[in-house]
Amino acid sequence: SYPVNLIHRHIVLPLRDFIYPPLCFTCKQRMLDGESRVCSTCWNSFRKVDHGDPTWLEFKAKFEREGVVNDFLSCFLFEKDGKLQDVIHHLKYSGMKSLGMQLGKEIGTRINSYLEFSSADYLIPVPLHKLKQRERGYNQSEYLCKGIAEVTRIPMNTGLLTRKKYTESQTQLNFEQRQENVGDAFEIHPKRQSDIQGRKFILVDDVITTGSTINACAKELIDHGAKTVLVASTALAH
Repeated sequence: SYPVNLIHRHIVLPLRDFIYPPLCFTCKQRMLDGESRVCSTCWNSFRKVDHGDPTWLEFKAKFEREGVVNDFLSCFLFEKDGKLQDVIHHLKYSGMKSLGMQLGKEIGTRINSYLEFSSADYLIPVPLHKLKQRERGYNQSEYLCKGIAEVTRIPMNTGLLTRKKYTESQTQLNFEQRQENVGDAFEIHPKRQSDIQGRKFILVDDVITTGSTINACAKELIDHGAKTVLVASTALAH
């Protein structure tokens, strides 16, 4: 007899895809074999960001001013109402965790081309407060880390940094208000302090909007003996 999983893979799935062809949820075009959730055309339309971009230079200056983040990298520019915003929205609010893995692999590829990043000891997803995580069901940054880890083999460390303060959404706040909002929002797990001494970490977030959250996380790690804190994100907001 034909095993059930093979029937499912070779008969049920192709039939389903024939009747309901998989569509890119961003542009609604039919996807090609090997594409998942987002078609290559949409994927390639995300605006890439590099070291010479004004937004990049602005964040570089901000991080240098605070002095706790050693370096950062990001793949794309986050444009309001753009396709990438769609993708991140689906990752955060529609449970499309596979998109996090996909975006993570993109970040991982970039990490592999910089020795300073590829030699890190741990990836740390920017933590959500446990109420927010319960509400959402998961932390999207952990799925970014899983994708990064697959490409870079740098392990993820989830219990080290926790969010003790429930912060309201920061989208309507200016830079000073955001800094105040996330000040002392994070803490190191008391039983994990020995994991930090002399180590190099990469903090991972989906979109860096002002850098306040990242700086608050990095400060906590540096204050507890981290040697280096780097940052990696899918996108920079501009």
